[in-house]
Amino acid sequence: MLIEMLAAAAVVTGAGQEFAPQIPGGPERVAPRGDYRDSCSGEYVNRGRLYADCRNNRGNIRGTSIELNRCADYEIRNNDGLLVCGPHRGEYEDRPGGGGGGGGGWPGDGRNSITIFRDANFRGASFRFDNAIPNLANTGFNDAISSMQFRGEWEACTDAYYRGFCQTFRDDVRNLQRWGMNDRISSLRPVRGGGRW
Repeated sequence: MLIEMLAAAAVVTGAGQEFAPQIPGGPERVAPRGDYRDSCSGEYVNRGRLYADCRNNRGNIRGTSIELNRCADYEIRNNDGLLVCGPHRGEYEDRPGGGGGGGGGWPGDGRNSITIFRDANFRGASFRFDNAIPNLANTGFNDAISSMQFRGEWEACTDAYYRGFCQTFRDDVRNLQRWGMNDRISSLRPVRGGGRW
């Protein structure tokens, strides 16, 4: 019975996509066809759009995405850190100089910083960022933050590239459990002038 259900689900996903079980409430875990997977990582599909971290010609990682409905007749490729298919070009999900993690991301102004801690009450492993972090995947802190200290106002989101549930903070947070975000944060960015960058 299970094999028949999986076979039926594979047919529903359509040609050119490999079936994988979907996590309830999460992004679709499908891998559209193309050689982008040779130089991209962390790929996932959400609301008909493919997201991935792709290496450009200089070896830097860029966050990028592309609408899948434009790619039905084409294979998806990585073109210098940007997802493309046929004549269609995707979009960068970060700004130039950004990247998948670490201190990359959008430029800071010296007035904003955030220190993240693995454990509540500002304990455990910690790291300080002065810039936006569009994807915590390569920092060792993705879905592993329990408390934070701020200089300035910051936005924290449960998904990479400032998607999912987002919450703005200006005061230090001793325990993210209270906010429903303990071990759930995947991207962070400073907020300027009461609005996002």
